[in-house]
Amino acid sequence: MQIIVRAYEQSCAGVLVDEVTVEADVSKTGQQSTFSVALNTPDEDGDGYVAILGNGKGGTDCNDNKNQRGALMSPGNLEVCDTIDNNCNQQIDEGLDKKWYLDEDGDGVPRGPDFISRCSKPEGNYMEYPDGQQFDCRDTGADAAKMFPGNSEVCDGIDNDCNAVVDDGFPTLGETCNAECGGVRVCAADGLSVVCSQEPGRYYHPDRDGDGQGASGSLPTLKCGTEPADPGTVSNDDDCDDADPATCEGLAEVCDAIDNNCDGVVDNATPACGGTLKNVASHYVNLGGDDWKTVSVAANGSVWVAGHDGKLALRRPGAQKFESFSHYNSAPQAPTDGSPVLNNNNCGDHDWNVSWVNANGVVFLGGQTGWIGIHTGAANFTCVPGQMPTSQDAITGMIGFETGGVTTIYVGDTSGRLTRWRPSAPFAEQFTVVNNSDFAYYGLHALSPDFVLAVGNSVTGSVQKFVSYDIDSQNPVTPPTEHVANPNNISGNVRSVWMGSATSACAVGDNAAVWRWDGGTGWSKVVGPTGVTGRFSGVVMRNDTQTQLIGQCYIVGGDGTSRAKVHRLTPYGWAKPLDIQSATANVALNDLAITPTGEIWIAGEDGRVFHYPEP
Repeated sequence: MQIIVRAYEQSCAGVLVDEVTVEADVSKTGQQSTFSVALNTPDEDGDGYVAILGNGKGGTDCNDNKNQRGALMSPGNLEVCDTIDNNCNQQIDEGLDKKWYLDEDGDGVPRGPDFISRCSKPEGNYMEYPDGQQFDCRDTGADAAKMFPGNSEVCDGIDNDCNAVVDDGFPTLGETCNAECGGVRVCAADGLSVVCSQEPGRYYHPDRDGDGQGASGSLPTLKCGTEPADPGTVSNDDDCDDADPATCEGLAEVCDAIDNNCDGVVDNATPACGGTLKNVASHYVNLGGDDWKTVSVAANGSVWVAGHDGKLALRRPGAQKFESFSHYNSAPQAPTDGSPVLNNNNCGDHDWNVSWVNANGVVFLGGQTGWIGIHTGAANFTCVPGQMPTSQDAITGMIGFETGGVTTIYVGDTSGRLTRWRPSAPFAEQFTVVNNSDFAYYGLHALSPDFVLAVGNSVTGSVQKFVSYDIDSQNPVTPPTEHVANPNNISGNVRSVWMGSATSACAVGDNAAVWRWDGGTGWSKVVGPTGVTGRFSGVVMRNDTQTQLIGQCYIVGGDGTSRAKVHRLTPYGWAKPLDIQSATANVALNDLAITPTGEIWIAGEDGRVFHYPEP
């Protein structure tokens, strides 16, 4: 019989590796002789798989050589990436990713599509990357690491998420913003939003009076970025009068004829203030044709007004009506308004230009052609006017002092004489000519009897003149110290002057001219208030209980647009004028006086006397 011996790979279900057929005699009984067969099943690499022998012989091991990594190659092996056919399927590294892509910027997404094919990672920033995924849109350069698919888009001027759109999802960059400072829309520093390249412009307004509030309606100054504000400016325009430190929003309203708190109302508590700035209704001062040229106030509250044609009236302390000591060629009608009856002890028919009142209310008068007079206001007092022996010219300046029981009055006239008058001395010793200059005096003022400011104009050429006198009481004859005006030779006369302190004074004159003095020998002209023309005729520099008004020059005018108001020059410029609350104010205003408590008195033409506060 035939016996077939077969060898299978791995198991009987495996590949037939070899077979041998032998003839055996089984006809005999008993033990037979043994025989052997030889099968060819080489497995040199010992991996359990038989080498392929060819001609249909052998197993399935595609590499049985133990010295050539044969043990790594057999049909049962798992294919790994090692550049050999581990599972003997005639494919090398099938199903394995051998693509290595360069990620030069290290952002986790490589450039493509080029790659290196190998099992192990090449040297450098190479990485494996799944098929079908988007490659990096930029893998080199300064911003490359911020640009890769899947990245969150931020506002930074680059395409972070590689969708070919820069800064998508954010407002358009480059659009104008805060145009006053040249701003455009740019990315915020954190990239999460869009901001303007410039902060909004900051606007600053002049704050001349330094009260922290800028001038209302003023032209602002623009500042951008880190530009500092200009000195003397603030970021608001709340001040209704930036030349006046007595006005600003939030300031307490006081009685001064000014809108202190900028609410548009002057003296909100008018009844408590006692009245407004308006015409005094009093029979003997309101008579038509009575031109009041001068007003003086006394420490005891007495108020004297005087004018041409012998007009003289007194308002006593606490009284509401003036009492007349005027000269009349024909007696006027008797008063019906409660005014006292006319006193007959007048000072004659003289044109009074100037006056000064002592602490007791005694008035001293100066007029045309050198006439002077004194009146106490007593009903039994006899006024005996007379001409100064030193002058028969118009007296246009007067200032007096009471020192050690002695009254000293300085009188100036239009011929340039400065005379010292001591009314209590014997008549022969009353008048001493301090100086006889070559110009016309129109105003005098002083704070003490040893220093006098005098103003006027040259006798020829109509050039303004300013001088001062340092006077020795024992030897009063003194030449003047010439002062210099800047600019010089302003057309017209200087009409009035007032010293506020030893180092400050104001002077006013024709053509709305105003000058300031700083204590030396120079006078600086100030540009007049806008739209005001005509003659300024009187000035007072405040130094009273209204402390915020100290140093302000209060000015009245005689013609043109200078009328109907009290103009105010402060250390910071022209403040809002005081409006006279009367339709009768459009007359020449000749003089004004201010009491230590801030009451204002103004003398004008055609029977006009104005007062603050007047009920």
